[in-house]
Amino acid sequence: MNANCFHFGSQSEGTTKPGLQSDIDILYSNNDVNIMRVWGDWEAGMGNLLMLHDDRTPPQQYLLQVSRGDSSELASSLCNDAYVMKHSGEVLLSAERFKQEIEHANRDLGDAIKSGPSVSFLPNLDCVYAFHVLKPLPEIQNWIDRCRGRHWPPVQLLEGAQVAPCFLVPAGHPDSDYTREEWRLSPNLIERMLMLNLNMTQIKCYVILKLIIKSLFYENVGD
Repeated sequence: MNANCFHFGSQSEGTTKPGLQSDIDILYSNNDVNIMRVWGDWEAGMGNLLMLHDDRTPPQQYLLQVSRGDSSELASSLCNDAYVMKHSGEVLLSAERFKQEIEHANRDLGDAIKSGPSVSFLPNLDCVYAFHVLKPLPEIQNWIDRCRGRHWPPVQLLEGAQVAPCFLVPAGHPDSDYTREEWRLSPNLIERMLMLNLNMTQIKCYVILKLIIKSLFYENVGD
């Protein structure tokens, strides 16, 4: 797979310590897939998926509609085991079936450890296969607009956030009618920018809060 590999999470941000047992978080972003906001974003030679969102879709959740491989026309048949068809006829890439395909392709590695969008074959390793979104997103722009004029985040960070890719990870909303098909918008790079902008005092406070949660609430609420 032609992909970029990202190392996210507290270990890469310096916000963990012995005793927290922080996982290693790896995200693979597929470079052979083009995520479209509108059909005009279609690119030849790529797998093209259109982001679908309506009033019934939970916030930050999207369905991914499949186009034909050789043209910008809509796919009309289930030519891949990860595809499903809505009652209205759209062919979708199912997040749950996508994870099942990853599990099947790597079955020689043993039993998969699944948690949220992650499909891993090693303990203490979260491995997420995702698609990057390069087009402007209303969720990100709304957040940037709310932050403007405040002391933090600084203007330079907001400018960087405006052009930073986001990711679609295979995780549906538990209360959605399409929980098995939905993909969650994940602004990992923006979150990293925010964490790396904290000063040392803020980082120490953050780690202390994580230790408190780990010691008092972990058995009831987990991570």
